[in-house]
Amino acid sequence: MENKTAETKKKGGLYAKVNMSVKSANIMVGVLVAALLAVSVFVIKHNGFTVKFDTDGGSYVAPVKAMYSETVSPDEPVKQGYKFTGWYTDRDCTNEWQTDNAVTGSMTLYAGWEKAE
Repeated sequence: MENKTAETKKKGGLYAKVNMSVKSANIMVGVLVAALLAVSVFVIKHNGFTVKFDTDGGSYVAPVKAMYSETVSPDEPVKQGYKFTGWYTDRDCTNEWQTDNAVTGSMTLYAGWEKAE
């Protein structure tokens, strides 16, 4: 009687009922995972991201679509009795957004205001 266990170990192992070594199957799984990740990145990059603008009572600024690593230069809103101080990444207006910052995801930018004199 033939010893299939010893023969299988010599060949690097086989998946049951599939004529493929464990090493080959692992390589195939790795390639499929890499392909899935590449497709995911492609979809995200080519659908782009939405950048919204919260003007806190100022004039409307329309959302813009931006691709990964692009920059946005939104219009300055106007608010009666206030001076626009810039766009910020947080509602408290402590982290200023620079127009040369790259977009890496969908987000909302918040208008900063100070009382006009």
